[in-house]
Amino acid sequence: MKKKIVFALSSIFFLIFLVIGHIYYHQEDLLFQKATLPDDYIFTFEEPFKELFLKTDKDAEINALYFSAENPKGVVLYFHGRGGNLSDNWGRLSKEFTSRGYDLFVMDYRGFGKSKGKLSEKAICHDADFCYNYLHTRYTEDQIVVYGRSLGTGVATYVASHHDPKNLILESPYFSILDLTPRQLPYLPRFLIPMILKYHFRTDKWIVHVDAPIHIFHGTEDELVPFDSSTRLLKLIKEKKDASLITIEHGKHNHLRFHPTYQKVLDQILQ
Repeated sequence: MKKKIVFALSSIFFLIFLVIGHIYYHQEDLLFQKATLPDDYIFTFEEPFKELFLKTDKDAEINALYFSAENPKGVVLYFHGRGGNLSDNWGRLSKEFTSRGYDLFVMDYRGFGKSKGKLSEKAICHDADFCYNYLHTRYTEDQIVVYGRSLGTGVATYVASHHDPKNLILESPYFSILDLTPRQLPYLPRFLIPMILKYHFRTDKWIVHVDAPIHIFHGTEDELVPFDSSTRLLKLIKEKKDASLITIEHGKHNHLRFHPTYQKVLDQILQ
C-alpha cells in the first residue's frame, strides 16, 4: 500500500515538474504568440503611412508604422496585444485615432513582424521608452496619448509612469502577469510562479506612479483577463480624481472597440 502511495505521489510530482519545465522553456511562445514577417514584406493600408525602422540598441531594431491625420491635435503611441504583427489587426487601427484628429504610432515588439533583437521584459520596456522619446522630439508631452491593449497595457503603464503624457488609455489591462498566470494555470504552485516567470509586467506597481489621467476600458465577460483586474487597479489609484473605469457590459476580450460605449467615451477622451 505504501509503495503505491509513494509511486502515485512520485508520478504527480514528476508530471508537475514536466509542466513547470514546459512553461519555463516555452513561456515566450505562450505569452506572446508572436508572428514574424519577411524583411521584404510590403505593408498596404487605406490611409497614408510611413514605415519606420528604429535602432533602439546595438543589436535591436524596431519596426513601426506612423499614420498621419489632417491637422493633428497630437499622436497616439499604441502598444498592441499578443499575437500577430503590424500586418494584421494591429496595423488596421489607424482610423480609430486619425478620424479623431490624432496621428498614430504603433510598434512591433522584438520578434514580432520585422522587429529584431533579443526579447526580454527589460528590452520591451526599453524599446517602448525609446519610442516615446522619439515622438517627444516631434510633439510636446501634452500632445502624446499612450494607449495599451491587453499585453500592451503593462508596457503602456510603464511608459506613462516614466513620463508625463496627456492621457493613459488601457484596454483590458491585467493587474500583473504574476497575478494573471495562476488564474489561467491554477494547477501551478503559486509560490513558484515568480521564480518560473521571466516576465512579470507589474502594472499594479507602475500605475501608482502615473500622473496623467487614466482611462480603463474592460468587458465584464472578458475570458482572458478577468474584469476584476481593472477594478483592483482602480482601487490602487482611488485618490486620483482623473482616473476612470469604463465598463463594457457583456464585453469579451476582443472587439471592445466596436461597442457604442467604447466609441462614445473615446470621443470624449480625444475630443
